[in-house]
Amino acid sequence: MTTLNRAIVKTSNLPANMQDDAVRQCLKAMLTCQHDKDIAAYLRNQFNQKYGRTWHCIVGGSFGSELSK
Repeated sequence: MTTLNRAIVKTSNLPANMQDDAVRQCLKAMLTCQHDKDIAAYLRNQFNQKYGRTWHCIVGGSFGSELSK
């Protein structure tokens, strides 16, 4: 199991409330999803529901992704 102590945001142009939500959702996704593509899909769906469409999300060293069509 991975230990998640903190997130480091290096660059962001999101408003602070959205950035905080993104960090919370990332931590939740990392605890509940097993694969990068599942984390990306989860994050994309969460942001689409909360902030309207269309979000793109790319996750991990192997760059699993979930993109809109």
